[in-house]
Amino acid sequence: MDLSRRELREIRRIESRLAAENPELARRFEQWRRSRDRVAEAAALAAGRNPDQGPATRLRRLWREVLRGRIPLP
Repeated sequence: MDLSRRELREIRRIESRLAAENPELARRFEQWRRSRDRVAEAAALAAGRNPDQGPATRLRRLWREVLRGRIPLP
């Protein structure tokens, strides 16, 4: 789903207001963001793109091991 910049700003504004009101929602929003980032990274790796802009994550290290044949696939 592609959102416009305006829609993204509005989503962030609503999230920040809700997170300020409810700490449980703040925790859930952060979990969702981390999950979304991991999925995006896995998709980039699967598509052959190199997401090596930042420090290696556990998922990236595992994926490299699989691609190099060091971890057998079932």
